[in-house]
Amino acid sequence: MDEMSLILSRVQFAMSAGYHFIFPPTTLGLSFFIFLSETLYLTTKKESFRKLSSFAVRILTLVFALGVATGLLLPFMFGMNWAEFAKHAGALFGVQLAVEATVAFTLESVFIGVLFFGKDKIKPFWYWLAAFFVFFGSHLSGFIIIAANSWMQTPGGFSIDPVTGRMIMVDFWAFNFNASVLTRTLHVFTASWMVGSFLLVACAAWFLKHEKEVPLAKTLMTFAGIIALVTAISQPLIGHASTLEIEKTQPAKGAAMEGIYETQRNAPLYALGWVDEKNQRVDGIPLPGMLSFFYSFDVNFEVKGMNDPEVSKHGIPPVQWVFQNFRLMVLAGTSALAIVALALLFHYQGTLIRKKKSLTIVIWAAVLPYVAVVTGWFTAEIGRQPWAIYPVEAMNYAGLSTADAMTKNMDQGYVWFSLIAYFAIYAICTIVFLRFLPVIVKKGLDAQLAQH
Repeated sequence: MDEMSLILSRVQFAMSAGYHFIFPPTTLGLSFFIFLSETLYLTTKKESFRKLSSFAVRILTLVFALGVATGLLLPFMFGMNWAEFAKHAGALFGVQLAVEATVAFTLESVFIGVLFFGKDKIKPFWYWLAAFFVFFGSHLSGFIIIAANSWMQTPGGFSIDPVTGRMIMVDFWAFNFNASVLTRTLHVFTASWMVGSFLLVACAAWFLKHEKEVPLAKTLMTFAGIIALVTAISQPLIGHASTLEIEKTQPAKGAAMEGIYETQRNAPLYALGWVDEKNQRVDGIPLPGMLSFFYSFDVNFEVKGMNDPEVSKHGIPPVQWVFQNFRLMVLAGTSALAIVALALLFHYQGTLIRKKKSLTIVIWAAVLPYVAVVTGWFTAEIGRQPWAIYPVEAMNYAGLSTADAMTKNMDQGYVWFSLIAYFAIYAICTIVFLRFLPVIVKKGLDAQLAQH
């Protein structure tokens, strides 16, 4: 195996999946906002909710198109760079992706068209139903993909063909509702609602800063701000449940997230730090006993370290990468929570519109939830290494390593070419997004959707 080809393929996957992951959470967050807006419009008949829904639909259409464009590259990458993974687990992933494409994605894409073109052409109830189907379809699509990824972390519902050595699905429900899927789904969904609502809060801040459509912008700030605040508060709570699940099913990842090498009681939690992997220590700011307390609300709780044979039996991930990405996720999420809380406080006091610098900070704070979801995804994926599919002792499954998942005899020149080509495509998508999002916003909150 060419080591450089493996490294480049992993870089390509991280870039491709990480970049694509910007758009699906935005889609989930915006579809959630649109569904809530249409529900409130249907029940209160207040036109402001319909206007805010239409504004979010325009942004959703752009985001969805770019999500499709970036997502289409992923199956090609699986087939070309990770053919051994496809051969080993294709019978399972093929079913999963087929369901996602034919049911969830189709449902979502059809009714986004209804939202964009049908505002004044169908009755409010049917428009609300279309909003529900976009919400349901996007979240069903999200669940299917999260379930597949969670299955790679905590596999279940399969057997191994004794002749070919390939995986066979024996229980569709056990595959989808594997050990880690529920906490991870809830974590991703609430993070996605946070992403979408923060984007709309930033839009509201832009209108307030430029004193345009102020009454409607204030409504948007209140509505989207409350969603952003609630979801931001929920993230540490759901993240705690997810971390406890990781500690049980992937203890090496959990120990790497905290830089814990030796099993210990009164284990410290590092707010910030740098992992000295050679000397197996963390240089930073420790909070004594807080990690033990975090796990069990008892500072005397024993936390297993990476040097424990039971923890390290499946290998140790790149500790520095896992440790730092986890802290970036927490830092970004905490900063976003503080900013939206202060913004809502000033907004409630009626002073936010006069605080131009604060409004500028709120606008740029829309980046923070994206940083949180991407670094969170990096934490999950890098923390699984060196495995593409994690071993399961209870099923006598030895796992599939990332090195073994790569296409055999992969030409390094091809990987370089595809890496550069993918980067160019993502650069174009970025230009399109940055070019057209301001156009949508500047058209105003009360602009009309497509009329033809």
